[in-house]
Amino acid sequence: MFVKATLLPLLQQHHIDYQIYAHEALGHGDIDIELPDMKGTILKNLVLTNKTRELYMFTLPLEYRADLKGLAQALGVPRFSFASVSDLAFMGIPPGHVSPLCLLNDLGLTVHYVQPVELDDFALVNCHPLDNHFSIDIARSDLEQLVTMSGHTITKVKGAVNHG
Repeated sequence: MFVKATLLPLLQQHHIDYQIYAHEALGHGDIDIELPDMKGTILKNLVLTNKTRELYMFTLPLEYRADLKGLAQALGVPRFSFASVSDLAFMGIPPGHVSPLCLLNDLGLTVHYVQPVELDDFALVNCHPLDNHFSIDIARSDLEQLVTMSGHTITKVKGAVNHG
């Protein structure tokens, strides 16, 4: 099970450049606190479920709004609702600490990982390194490499976001 202390050496082992920032705890997309001058586009992650209890993580830029109906249509699944805290317990990640890096702890490939095609416009992104007291700037391509290294497929969809 990865935590921040074991994740950062993994990034170094794979020669993945990152810049780490310490800050007050962030959660649920709220950024009312003063943040360091981070360069990457801040990501938010929605963990969703459908009627059949399948789990989906939808990662999008913080300033974008998710169109959950459009997302469900793009994926061809029944409508979504937000997953509960207990739905993610198997990954050992508390609420507010969710990022695509959590997928490294999803050994059973339970979570479907989804991004809007618009995320491809951002070369440098920012997410939690499994601890919401920190953020890292990381190349989007490196983040995607880590997701695929975990065994997950990245599904990119159109029509699932509204630009803020």
